[in-house]
Amino acid sequence: MKNFWCEVYLDKLYNNLKIIREIAGDKKVIAVVKGNAYGLGIQEISKAIEDKVDYFAVADIEEAKLLKTEKEILLLSPLISKEDFSTDLKNIIFTIDNKEIINDIPEELEAKVHIYVDTGMNRMGVKGEELGDVISQIENKLPNVKIEGVYTHLHHTSNVKYTLKQIDKFKSYIEPYKNKFKMIHCLNSSGFINDEIRTACDFTNAIRAGNIIYGYDGMGKGLTRIYNYYSKPVNVCEVKKGETVGYGCLFKAKKTMKIGILGFGNIEHFGFSKDLRKNIFIDVLKAAYNSIKFRPVIFAGNRGIRVLGRSNMNITIVDMAGISKDELLRVEISPILADSRIKKIYYNENKEEVFFDGNISLAGDE
Repeated sequence: MKNFWCEVYLDKLYNNLKIIREIAGDKKVIAVVKGNAYGLGIQEISKAIEDKVDYFAVADIEEAKLLKTEKEILLLSPLISKEDFSTDLKNIIFTIDNKEIINDIPEELEAKVHIYVDTGMNRMGVKGEELGDVISQIENKLPNVKIEGVYTHLHHTSNVKYTLKQIDKFKSYIEPYKNKFKMIHCLNSSGFINDEIRTACDFTNAIRAGNIIYGYDGMGKGLTRIYNYYSKPVNVCEVKKGETVGYGCLFKAKKTMKIGILGFGNIEHFGFSKDLRKNIFIDVLKAAYNSIKFRPVIFAGNRGIRVLGRSNMNITIVDMAGISKDELLRVEISPILADSRIKKIYYNENKEEVFFDGNISLAGDE
């Protein structure tokens, strides 16, 4: 048994969405659940929030197929290909991010699309001066395709001055055609929580909420992290003074001590990444740095626990001084980076486990 798992707190998830709704006012909320809901389980999270959001957004058609929902699902640019248009999913909104892809859309296709406009990120998107031409091509060539929305991406919100110029650029591009669009959106999570940026987007009527749903960002607005990783030692043993611990003999005990073996490591994406070329010198420097500059990532309560040596494939060794074998250890690791196969347990506000069955329905649903 690995004794390593992730807890997801649905009450905190719901409270985050409540705060987002309050700040957003009458704007529609597009819940971004790409990347396996930022590592927290796309099927479970989407089911849990289905009645609390207006739309979903995913990165590609394969993610869309995982959502058991009647809500419309926006396929975000740029991961859209010719083959995607043959999907039998009826609730998909495609993104058009270049003129060429219009030629790949079957003339008989009945679909909704959003047009992605490039405002400076320069990795994809319709150029502003091409927007009118793209709209005309769709309307003339594809009578069954409805242009329902337009959006751009605010890619540098830490620079407010830059972002405000980007928003003005987007607004100027869509102004001549704004009556054609049911949905206009450019606010992402980082833009949404900035009051100045959010105010500048008063001409939009939807937001794309990703990081802030899960509490990766927005603490200043009362948003909270909805997950924690926990571990219990799979074994505890004694190491005598002068003995070394782990691969490379990177840690040497200065006194007889108790160590704990935790059942996770590099394979869960914890610890130092494995170099393609073994470099003992670098490993020694890292270990020396950690012994001098102690920055804990494993905690017993509020007390940081020292990792001894370095994590290996599936094991991490820690100093168990003052800690019992049954004590719960909190592990700081991001779900975005962590192995998605790590067991996840979903809890409601009463700390009761919530189960998702084969139909992705919540236990207790009526």
